[in-house]
Amino acid sequence: MNTPSQIQQKILVKAEEDTAFRAQLLENPKAAIKDAIGLSIPDGINIRVLEDNATDFHLVLPPEGRNLSDREIGGVAGGSISDIDTW
Repeated sequence: MNTPSQIQQKILVKAEEDTAFRAQLLENPKAAIKDAIGLSIPDGINIRVLEDNATDFHLVLPPEGRNLSDREIGGVAGGSISDIDTW
């Protein structure tokens, strides 16, 4: 069984390699994911796909009232932003 991180990685790789999939992912994420990897997303789960660009910054907050561990914060950050002070 794939972990959520592995599933996300597969989707990101496919979106990078396949422009038609990327467009479908932006338009209808559930259908795109089902078509690409066969994963059906239940009706009660919403997926919002955003495309980064040079002028938008997306910050995803955890559910209210949930404290993240240092390890979870590191996983969410996923890397570094070296030029953040240029805003």
